[in-house]
Amino acid sequence: MYNPDAKQPIALFLSAPFCPCVCPYCMQATLEAGDPRVRRAYIEALGREIESAAGGFDDCTVAAVWVGGGIAGHMFDEELGNLLRSLPRMFDMAADAEITCTVHPGMVSVETLNACRRGRVTRLAVEYETASPSEWATLGRFLNPSAMDTTSMVLGTAARAMLSLEFSLAVGIAGQTTASLRRSIDKAIAYGAAHITLQSVSPQSPACASSSDEGRAQLLGFATAYLTAHGFDQYLPLLFAQPGARCRYREMEAGGSDVLGFGLGARTRFAGVRATNTTDLDTYLPYADIPDVCVAEITRPTAVC
Repeated sequence: MYNPDAKQPIALFLSAPFCPCVCPYCMQATLEAGDPRVRRAYIEALGREIESAAGGFDDCTVAAVWVGGGIAGHMFDEELGNLLRSLPRMFDMAADAEITCTVHPGMVSVETLNACRRGRVTRLAVEYETASPSEWATLGRFLNPSAMDTTSMVLGTAARAMLSLEFSLAVGIAGQTTASLRRSIDKAIAYGAAHITLQSVSPQSPACASSSDEGRAQLLGFATAYLTAHGFDQYLPLLFAQPGARCRYREMEAGGSDVLGFGLGARTRFAGVRATNTTDLDTYLPYADIPDVCVAEITRPTAVC
């Protein structure tokens, strides 16, 4: 039944652009982790931007939040936990709001889990990519795949009961075979992955130098069949989930729902208007809550005569 008083569901994207290193295959504009004081200044600026904008969306309900664009977990655990905890004060949050935080194998601590509890995080998106040390080296990743063993121990049974795990796996790495891809999938499932995202390595990346389009297509076909046989449903291109583990944020994004983007380089899509924040950290830190300076580009829908 139509409810005229129902609020519009929206999603939030909170940019956490810091990584321990910038991987050569990554297409995202990330910053090296660097000085913790800079990261704390960034999260403070992010909070100012969110609070300054929130009042304009009283007729909306936040159904999903994604914290990413880099590695969120372990970069500023306490500050991020406090920021997420404050969201219900600024926005109307759905009772079952999905909140996803990106993490890196080996970079999940007790402090990270405490921040997740405070911020009511429901999902961790683990940027795992591969179980093969040689493929990991080809990708130029920061830590060896064995770092996931430590993360798995930190998670334990209590955190697994609280958090649904998404694992990303790279497909098309130079030298990758169906056997090595199968081992990566098996490892992710053994670690408790309820959702697996396949990421096709860009042909322009050095990590993909010897992988042909045909070879990548064969690997993707193999992974699709293997995941389907192991109880995963492909609900969107390259996205696979066990029953009840689909990512609401990704579904809303793919379905054209309005998404408010906050933070460095974040993109907003609302009522046909698209806006992109500055990617200049020196501009963002002092002017995060001043849209005329913080927003670098705005595209409005073309009027139809």
